Amino acid sequence: MTPTHRRTPGLARAIARASLALLALVLTGCATLTPAQEQSVAEVRAMADRTARLYGLPPIHLLVSHNPQDPPGSFRRGYFTVSTLTLTSSFRDAIVAHELGHYVLRHDTPFAGASSAEIERDYQQRELDANAKGVEILIRAGGFSEARALRTMWEYLSGVQWALERYPRMNLRGHKTPCEEIADLLVRFPRQRGWTAALECAPPAVGEGPGPT
Repeated sequence: MTPTHRRTPGLARAIARASLALLALVLTGCATLTPAQEQSVAEVRAMADRTARLYGLPPIHLLVSHNPQDPPGSFRRGYFTVSTLTLTSSFRDAIVAHELGHYVLRHDTPFAGASSAEIERDYQQRELDANAKGVEILIRAGGFSEARALRTMWEYLSGVQWALERYPRMNLRGHKTPCEEIADLLVRFPRQRGWTAALECAPPAVGEGPGPT
């Protein structure tokens, strides 16, 4: 009879760390980062560490992808990934905060829906919630004012909308349209209505009609 071996917590953690290190090598290959990218990585790691402490969560690992076909950022249980392009992008803070929003909201749990349509709705709702939680993270972990944090996320989503208008076949990776995500985001921060009301894709105020078409 073959003996069974029980993994101790320490061994399990060591295996997990080794697996993540191997995954990082697979994602990054032999490519190296520029000094500017290295500095950006340090800043992103610091943001992730502050987020973990503030929300009482276990640390999350950061991986950097050199594959230009990968999304700007992604989240999986135990780690999140940003691309090298993201590291030096003006949208970096919004992308990182969005992925950390998934982490704080524990979006590594299975979807509740049974049908494909229900799962799609659940997925889209998670993306909307991660946008809003990302704004909160920029405030709490990034030290942004609410106005600056909201503008940071809005500018990123507006950039995606700009790209979609020029490349209508762009893969939205399960998201609602950027304009729909912007409307959902802005309505969650009514104190900023004074400057957000005039933005493209902003939702109408309560009592207002949808406007001319």
